[in-house]
Amino acid sequence: MLWVWLTGFVIAAIVAPTVPVMEFNTDLSRILEPVGRQWPAIQLIWVVGGLPVTTLVVLYFASGRLGRGSRQWSIFWVFVGGSVVELLVKHFVATPFPPNVVPGSPYAQMITWTNIEPSTVFAWLALWSHAPVVRHASVGFLRGTFPSGHVFRITYAYGLLLKNFGFAALVAVAAFAVVATGGHWPWDAVGGFLLGAAGVTAAQKRRRYG
Repeated sequence: MLWVWLTGFVIAAIVAPTVPVMEFNTDLSRILEPVGRQWPAIQLIWVVGGLPVTTLVVLYFASGRLGRGSRQWSIFWVFVGGSVVELLVKHFVATPFPPNVVPGSPYAQMITWTNIEPSTVFAWLALWSHAPVVRHASVGFLRGTFPSGHVFRITYAYGLLLKNFGFAALVAVAAFAVVATGGHWPWDAVGGFLLGAAGVTAAQKRRRYG
């Protein structure tokens, strides 16, 4: 099953910048955007799927649920590996950014507090260093939106916790929310799910045989 998810992800990445996929993205995003404006609470998806929150969830499982079971740090390293893949693909698959639904208060503050964006990190580094490579990275490292890192993290982190209907419902809500708020295209959400599902499958195999 792992190779099914990985193959699906690779195919999705290859076709992400194509005209038919971008037309699909544009049409569906246009339909969902009014919902994002009418229901500002769905901006909380950026909190639930933020790097700090999902990392804590993954560490909780990797540590043996705070000492109640055996430690399985492979769960954490699969998460790290998936995050690296996400960043690299975003650099090389240069899809345009969708129109963003700007979050109002208090959601904007909550999103800022619970998200650490790589572009922000590079911007900080650029302020501290005048090296050309750092300045170039701060501007051009993440050139695209595919795959959705938030959908990947939600799929992986909460996939360790939820099963069947609950898991499917959460992933569906996450995909809907990141598109309706203008943070991602629908195809980005598909890619995030495929990468996250591959990660969950890999982690489960390592737990079974490790």
